[in-house]
Amino acid sequence: MESAKIHILPDEIINKIAAGEVIERPASAVKELLENAIDAGATRIQVQIEQGGKQKIVVSDNGKGMGQADLDLCYLRHTTSKLSSADDLFHLHTNGFRGEAVASIAAVSKMTITSATDQGESNRIVLHGGNVIEREGVAASRGTTFLIEDLFYNTPVRRTFLGSEVAESSKILDVVLKIALAHPEIRIDYKVGEKSVFIGVPGELRTRIAEAIGSGIAKKMLPVDYTEAGVHVTGFISPTTEQNGKRYHQYLYLRNRPIENKAIAKAISQAYEPYGVNCKPVTVLFLDMPDMEFDVNVHPAKREVRFANQNLVFLVVTHAIRETFREDLEKNSPLIDLSSEIADGIGTEVPTSDQSSIASPKFQEFNASAPRFKDSGTSRYTPDKDEVQDLFSQPEAGKLISLEDSLQDPLWNKEAPEPENTPWAPPAVFQTANTYIVSEDSEGLLVIDQHAAHSRILYEQALEILKNGGSIDSQELLFPELTEFSRMEREIFDSVKDSLKTLGFYVEPFGGSEFQIRSIPCNLPISRAAKSVHEFLEDCIENGGKADLAKVQESMAKAWAKTNAFQAGDKLKPEEMSRLVSQLMATEDPLKSPYGTPTLMRISLDELAKKFSR
Repeated sequence: MESAKIHILPDEIINKIAAGEVIERPASAVKELLENAIDAGATRIQVQIEQGGKQKIVVSDNGKGMGQADLDLCYLRHTTSKLSSADDLFHLHTNGFRGEAVASIAAVSKMTITSATDQGESNRIVLHGGNVIEREGVAASRGTTFLIEDLFYNTPVRRTFLGSEVAESSKILDVVLKIALAHPEIRIDYKVGEKSVFIGVPGELRTRIAEAIGSGIAKKMLPVDYTEAGVHVTGFISPTTEQNGKRYHQYLYLRNRPIENKAIAKAISQAYEPYGVNCKPVTVLFLDMPDMEFDVNVHPAKREVRFANQNLVFLVVTHAIRETFREDLEKNSPLIDLSSEIADGIGTEVPTSDQSSIASPKFQEFNASAPRFKDSGTSRYTPDKDEVQDLFSQPEAGKLISLEDSLQDPLWNKEAPEPENTPWAPPAVFQTANTYIVSEDSEGLLVIDQHAAHSRILYEQALEILKNGGSIDSQELLFPELTEFSRMEREIFDSVKDSLKTLGFYVEPFGGSEFQIRSIPCNLPISRAAKSVHEFLEDCIENGGKADLAKVQESMAKAWAKTNAFQAGDKLKPEEMSRLVSQLMATEDPLKSPYGTPTLMRISLDELAKKFSR
């Protein structure tokens, strides 16, 4: 009889597979350990890493700790103190529940757990790859400390896919900030080596937002408190006037658990849409609803969540944001009190039926020179030549047509000279909606996206300079521009400040979270200086950690092009439009921006003929 080809995997392989689902990178391990510390009732948590968490991660808390019996079970798969029946999966009030976190981390690292309880029992256990190496009793204060060393030492392939130290440290900071925002009552410290990166002092949510994102935006954010159809939305959102948020500054929680949900992200975007198409608001929103209306048990790392009625949640989030805007508008709209004017009799005179004429309003007597029509129905007012402009005249590019010869209307003055037969000739290029440049070639009309086109031009120019070891010319500001950096931006600044100099920006710390921009690239408007720096740092946070020099140069050139190109809504001069079209056609790839979006489209003569049924 043929032996079975299907066999049960050994525990070692099972643990590594589970670890691959839950622990993707050092930040994943930090997230799981932080959540366990919160579930243990900690009021103070300390996180310290070395080499981006690849070499060392230490997470210490002052929670209730574990005795020897619990310590011997906590690193085994599917062990937990938070579930007792399958029903508990749908009535969750803790952060962890699967019992996979510690086991998954232990399977791919060298782990040391030290824990002490209120009763004075304290022990330590050492594991390598999930196997116990040592157990001993030690002296320790109440709480638990996890020491993770050589993460992925026994799965080297996974280690090769990690980013640089700066990139991994930034991802850990992102995890720390998300959890810190969800629990402003807990003290959370984060260190990279001996450097303190984040200190979250216990307090209110707005204070924690100031610590995590920035005090400037925290002061302006609007509180949200809205309930509809059993869905409760609370938190803070940036006002519509503050539209310089970052993609990583949108935090969403379900019962204090950080989650991701595309529908809710779309709801937030739609709520802000009327106030700016490119608006990227800062949002910290918490959702709560009945247990049976959601399921967080759909992703190993508990990032994604499924709702029983996703359309309802979408609408409630949209309504919550817009209702907050409405309330803010009502609260801060200026009121005009007309009671004194009414008391003085302004506008209160009503003519009786036997009045032959209507009394003039009082304010007209202050303008004695105001034009008045004569009583005769055939006469009309003839204005001075400086008072009006012919709205139907077609001015030449850059010029105004004199109105001296057109003041006398031919309908009233039959002897007025006939206008010269000089049709208006449009320029070779013109702008529409302050966003698109319209031109022509032998095959038809060209419609050019000015931002995409200018990005392509600047990208190729910057890439050429960087490849040749040069730097972009800069101009020193007479008065340095001050701007506030978030925790994420401050964390990555030291590693990219030389790149900023290469691109023409000289930025230095000014104290606290404030930085000053002392020099900017030539031809960059000062009004765009701070925004350009923030956008460059945002790109570095999202795409940092690339060791390949060519990729680093390409990333820098893209960031330079994105932040310095003409934006949608910028009004351009005719010579600027002509130069832009000429330079675009001289690039290596004039049809695409550095980000792959089209720069132009052509409406052929054949298409035009079809439209006009020719």
